[in-house]
Amino acid sequence: MGAARKDPRKPVKGLRPRFKNIALIHFRGIFGCLVPIILLAWQPEKGKHDITVRCLWIWMFWFFLLQPVNIPVTGFIPMFLLPMAGVMSTVDTCKCYFNDNIGLHILAGMLHLLVNGCGLDRRIILSLLCSGDACQFSGKRMILKASTAAFFLSIISNRLIVTSTITQFLTPAYLNLQSATARYRKTEPDYDNMRYIVLNAVQTASAIGSTAILHAALTTVTMRAIWSTNPGNNAEYPDIFNYLQYTCFAFPMAFTMFLLNFIYHMLLINSVIGKPMSGNSMTEMRNMLLNHKNALPPEQSYEKVCLFFYMAFLAVCFFRWSDWLDMGWSSFRTVVPEIPLIKDTTVAAIFVVGLHVLPRSITFWKYLTAKNRTELGVLKPESAILWWRFVDKNTIYGYIILIGGGVALNSAIRISSLNNLVTSEYGHSITNLSWNASIFVVCLISVILANIMSGVAACCIFLPFVLNMALETAGGNWPKNVYLGAVAVGIGTSLGFMSPFLYTPAYFCHYTGKVPIKRMIRYSIGSVIICCAILWLALCFWGPFIWDTEKGITIYTFGKEAETTTAAAEPPED
Repeated sequence: MGAARKDPRKPVKGLRPRFKNIALIHFRGIFGCLVPIILLAWQPEKGKHDITVRCLWIWMFWFFLLQPVNIPVTGFIPMFLLPMAGVMSTVDTCKCYFNDNIGLHILAGMLHLLVNGCGLDRRIILSLLCSGDACQFSGKRMILKASTAAFFLSIISNRLIVTSTITQFLTPAYLNLQSATARYRKTEPDYDNMRYIVLNAVQTASAIGSTAILHAALTTVTMRAIWSTNPGNNAEYPDIFNYLQYTCFAFPMAFTMFLLNFIYHMLLINSVIGKPMSGNSMTEMRNMLLNHKNALPPEQSYEKVCLFFYMAFLAVCFFRWSDWLDMGWSSFRTVVPEIPLIKDTTVAAIFVVGLHVLPRSITFWKYLTAKNRTELGVLKPESAILWWRFVDKNTIYGYIILIGGGVALNSAIRISSLNNLVTSEYGHSITNLSWNASIFVVCLISVILANIMSGVAACCIFLPFVLNMALETAGGNWPKNVYLGAVAVGIGTSLGFMSPFLYTPAYFCHYTGKVPIKRMIRYSIGSVIICCAILWLALCFWGPFIWDTEKGITIYTFGKEAETTTAAAEPPED
């Protein structure tokens, strides 16, 4: 018999247990709301919109950090505070909550589910995991096979589903091995520790792989959404973050991160585990994974159709617009000669609508050639290639509000002239450094923020700071190279490996794979350092090769005769 349970009606005596309860359990709700209330009651002054926007900025940062409410709810704060304070009208504020890049987040995210919806991702994962004889199922071999599957599939399919699927295959296998070999722990390795390292390699590889394609990571889409609206109304940057140029920059960088991250986890498992797996354990691991593979349905042409249409979508986006292609196929319709009228969101919408119309199997030929009724089989409507119920369930609509809140915050900083203060005071310590040192600081802050709060939230908070600290008065390289700072924030905030925030691969590593947070922090710190260093080196040496850093980025103002560059003038206000 265990000890009797404590009576819940027993009164709490003394202040110490009460403060302990607040500090351990209720600090998010109490301190998360108390600090913004004090700030708003003390700081704002009537008619000084820059102070109001600064308070809004701190309020959003504090809510993202402590999370007293769900993260997307924080995105609503600018929608009521900016109009009530007179900074922006309700109409102008609400316009920030949907633009072409937020539409791309929804539509391209649906197309990103094609490979997951047809089951091709599970087939590829199990083919890799089950490859080789029994000797290929040791801890190091599983790191190689599982992280390779996570990296490449996160490029062509949804990284969250890929991470969840791999974790669901490996976790029960390692748990069974741990219990089956409990009596032989002196000769057998600790399979719990092995599971922690293998699953950590999977979630880091998945997060790294998603940065290689523009729409695969939420933070890169968020970066482009805030960046594209930075010039204000009736003005636009050239489409430098098109699919072709971005992928040419991001894929080599991500692949280098993946290789070094894989080597790091191989060294980690050698130092932590120490003992080799026995032949019986490797055979048992192989048999458990083969059971999953044998349970798969027969391969269908539908899987090839889904992969074909996704690759076709990427190909159309790659050749839509780029300086390298003499402007691409969309140059037949432009706003000004340097700005295309047709954006990636339009391409995604064409494919989404078309794939919701086309049935899974094209059987019209059977209806033309059949000689009798029995040859037609069961007459019933077929599901579309892009099955709506599946994509609707797996699309993150709440982040429309979160990304829109970041766009609204950036617009408010510009309209209230807080950007001048950001350039002259807040960002002065960064822009005064040499270019290589300052871009390293931006990379470092981005990665740190991504590991203490949601990556998209970190991008919404930090990217406006980077964009607005690089006005003309900043001097040096920042005014003309600010877009490299935007890339640093967009990719850096995707590297949140340590904390299991929702909609991140780390979430499934912790909650599905049962990896303790302390172990995730311990094993991921090396991955964070490696990826931060590679991102910095890529921006210093590879970025200038992809984008011309000498000319700066021109801002094209349509409807007016003015044309400016980021190195010569401030962006026009709304």
